[in-house]
Amino acid sequence: GVLRVSREFGGEDSVRLKGPEIVAELRFLLNLLNLCWHFSKKPFPLFLTETGFCPDDVLIQEPKAGILKPAFTVLVDHKNKTLVLLIRGTHSMKDTLTAVTGAVVPFHHSVVCEGGVSNLVLGYAHCGMVAAARWIAKLATPCLIAAVASYPGYKFKIIGHSLGGGTAALLTYILRERKELSSATCVSFAPAACMTWELAESGNEFVTSVINGADMVPSFSAASVDDLRAEVTASAWLSDLRNQIEHTRILSTVYRSASALGSRLPSMATAKAKVAGAGAILRPVSSRTQVVMRKAQSMAQAASAWSRPTLNSWSCIGPRR
Repeated sequence: GVLRVSREFGGEDSVRLKGPEIVAELRFLLNLLNLCWHFSKKPFPLFLTETGFCPDDVLIQEPKAGILKPAFTVLVDHKNKTLVLLIRGTHSMKDTLTAVTGAVVPFHHSVVCEGGVSNLVLGYAHCGMVAAARWIAKLATPCLIAAVASYPGYKFKIIGHSLGGGTAALLTYILRERKELSSATCVSFAPAACMTWELAESGNEFVTSVINGADMVPSFSAASVDDLRAEVTASAWLSDLRNQIEHTRILSTVYRSASALGSRLPSMATAKAKVAGAGAILRPVSSRTQVVMRKAQSMAQAASAWSRPTLNSWSCIGPRR
């Protein structure tokens, strides 16, 4: 909510990454991103064909998402000697409901090493993603433990994008608390903000987040919403909007009054007759009434002249209602 990516990771003390090892790593990340894209956009059989997998490589398949239950699959990548757990990003209304379940809940991470638990990191995390991660962990843990035992030389990676990226990061924290799965690592593409800062820092060694510039999804969190609310409330926008609403009410009242007056005028055959008829009707009106009508007319003109440029500057909010 308060840190700038450019200041934290792109300052003067940053080191430019180059060389064949970096190129190979970027190609590997691009391959993982390609897996995420196909898994999110294609039917599962077509996903396997497009990415070079066969049905025998699939250990688990949960293709249909539910509320707090995102679609995921576990694959054996023999080419790269990797066990891959893929979590789909926001794809359906049920995924969206999972994403908007944004209340925070306590989330603690126990750091496991060979001698046992070496540290306990306390914090909070996104309620919907925590529930989704725990659901996946419950279904996939037995299969993953068996797969790690069957393929001892294989790495274990958890991959996700957007909503699936945040869920993948939290799932990695959960699975690493088991000794058999403590080598799990995560690559999260454009992950939704999902945990407090201390928890995120504790996962630097095993979670890699790939973010495209100032992408909105990773930047959008409860903290950023609170900052935006405070900024808008403190700015002149709020008073301008209130003034626009008030002037709109005045214009509406004048319009209704003019419409009511027009409905009582007798119909005329020609424009000339209308002008003459209106003059004949208005002449007997008292001088006090004429003053009130002139004030209403000038007020409507002033409100129209004031609101026209201001409303144009607010035209960006029109389509969003």
